[in-house]
Amino acid sequence: MDFSLTPDQEELRGLVARVLSDRCTMERLKEVESGSGVDLDLWRELADLGIVGIALPEADGGAGLGWTEVAIVLEEVGRHVAPVPALPVMAMAGPFLAEHAPQHLAGLASGERIVTVALHDLVGDVHSPSLTATGGALDGVKTNVLFGTVADAFIVSATDGLYYIEASAPGVTVERQDATDSIPDAKVTFSGAAAERIAGPEALDRLIQSGWTGQSLLMSGVTNKAVAIMADYVKERVQFDRQIATFQAVAQRAADARINSNAIELTAWQAAVRLADGLDAGPHSATAKYWASEGGASVVRACTHLHGGVGVDRDYPLHRYYLWAKKQELQLGGTTPSLLQLGRILADTPA
Repeated sequence: MDFSLTPDQEELRGLVARVLSDRCTMERLKEVESGSGVDLDLWRELADLGIVGIALPEADGGAGLGWTEVAIVLEEVGRHVAPVPALPVMAMAGPFLAEHAPQHLAGLASGERIVTVALHDLVGDVHSPSLTATGGALDGVKTNVLFGTVADAFIVSATDGLYYIEASAPGVTVERQDATDSIPDAKVTFSGAAAERIAGPEALDRLIQSGWTGQSLLMSGVTNKAVAIMADYVKERVQFDRQIATFQAVAQRAADARINSNAIELTAWQAAVRLADGLDAGPHSATAKYWASEGGASVVRACTHLHGGVGVDRDYPLHRYYLWAKKQELQLGGTTPSLLQLGRILADTPA
């Protein structure tokens, strides 16, 4: 069986890689970080190239392709630490709206509008939201909303299902939250905010599966590049008249990092293929999320350690990969929540 990408998919990867390599320079990333933290110009350029809407229906300005193409884009976004809302828009909100509320897809493929997901309550697990809705009016707080500061609308999880609401709606307050990386999150407070219920609570698991898979693909790109940066460094760094890559302890640490990075890539793509085929990806996305969280943290720690003090230099690229890995490790729950979800799935699966 041939698992390689098609020529068109390879061309897509090459296109995204070229655009992001050109745009995500150290100078440009610093400029974005000193401002909003989100490169909206790059996002619109990707939209103009048809990349943002690649998996959205053609009737809504998309290309009508699928999860495989989204996976390719997400890996490259992670590899270039591109500060664009690819995860919430392309992997989560876009496919979810296409299935449950296509009337809200306008402007998404063109990059004119950004719709993100608000799933984290102040406490508790993302699978068990505590925000309430009474007569369609939302009351409660969502925290660490990805790209919430630049979002035009939110998909919000509540006790009785998922709701769509505009960021400008009465009763919605958006506050910037500076979290792990340089891309701000948002704390969103709903005070009797009128929203539209677009799906029941049973749809939440599928949305989280998409999110976990998307995060794992981002982490695949992040760790792959971090290992490459580390490999170049240890081959050039000389101590005691020898390249440190020739030291056994360094070589073993580097090898472990590569193994973990490969595991992240393989499990992420396994979950992505399940989603691309329209299959349930419950255990696969939970497994991928575990590797993204546990393995990703291990990879960037090793890469930073092997760099010594250079690894934390903010004028050196590696620190961004460390911060991105930490963000994706914790967003939508870390290692333990993903293992608990995997355990629940296995326990509920007939032998």
